[in-house]
Amino acid sequence: WHDVYYQPLIDIKSGKLAEFEALSRWIDPIYGFLTPDQFIVPLEDSRLVYKMDLNVLRSFAKDAQVQLSQGQKVYPISFNSSRTDLEASINIYEEIEKIVHDYHLSKDLVHIEITESALNDSSEKMKEALHHFHELGYEVWMDDFGSGYSSLNVLKDYHFDVLKIDMVFLRHFDERSQTIIASICEMANHLGIRTVAEGVETQQQFDFLKKVGCTYAQGYLFSKPLPFDEITIKMQSLM
Repeated sequence: WHDVYYQPLIDIKSGKLAEFEALSRWIDPIYGFLTPDQFIVPLEDSRLVYKMDLNVLRSFAKDAQVQLSQGQKVYPISFNSSRTDLEASINIYEEIEKIVHDYHLSKDLVHIEITESALNDSSEKMKEALHHFHELGYEVWMDDFGSGYSSLNVLKDYHFDVLKIDMVFLRHFDERSQTIIASICEMANHLGIRTVAEGVETQQQFDFLKKVGCTYAQGYLFSKPLPFDEITIKMQSLM
């Protein structure tokens, strides 16, 4: 019942497809389409969400094999790794490495997302996790940047390759939010960090992000998350 949907990230300078975020979806035969909070929170509480996170990566690896067999270009994905993956009964690093090895994936196709809120609970463990993922050759992205209360400390204490700016700033697209987004992009550029704006829904927002130097845009302006077969057809014009 667990499926993987893909949402595109667009390179703002070129307007072309850059990669996808791979997202978990649960379509239950009795209850229908479940929202993430209905299944992610219980799985995290039971320390079993790692099974879902690894299934996302495994599903992408299978989809990538299909694309390669058809002579198509494979675009990278980012996928979420929960903080509880580090507390599970398995070694999350070894499991990720095994999937990447078994399916002959290039590591530059796999980007690992960690939410900002996860850093508040186990900072030392998360610091070690970032270091370990980098040592293994993976990019680490911060999801929902700006949603917590210690964003600047996070930038000081952790090394991320990409910041995903929380969609709340575009949801209230007023002058104050625009100033904050512009400042985040400027600061990230000075630190050598790429940026993603989540929740892009209008051409006005996209034009603004291009003006302030944001790297990637993600949102319904381009596509909602879709299954593999549907998203590859829809994105043909931007590939």
